[in-house]
Amino acid sequence: MIINNNLQSIAGIYANHRSTNKVAQVAQDEVRGDEIHISTKAQNASEMLKKLNAMDDVRADRVAELENMISAGNYHVDSRELAASMLQSRF
Repeated sequence: MIINNNLQSIAGIYANHRSTNKVAQVAQDEVRGDEIHISTKAQNASEMLKKLNAMDDVRADRVAELENMISAGNYHVDSRELAASMLQSRF
């Protein structure tokens, strides 16, 4: 191959070709777009979370049951079990 003092013009053509390819690659990436795939486990967990968030924070039936037990004098708390439970949740 014979190059007649046109090294700069050849380098310019090469650089132009590289930048054109980069622009074409970027355009192709933009057309393709992003995708997301959610596993079945994640979908199930999401559904369960929605159901939990829809539930009431207070279980009215349990509250009524405890109120009845307290008013009837049938509600007793074992202090040892309570202390053990408190220590277990703290540590």
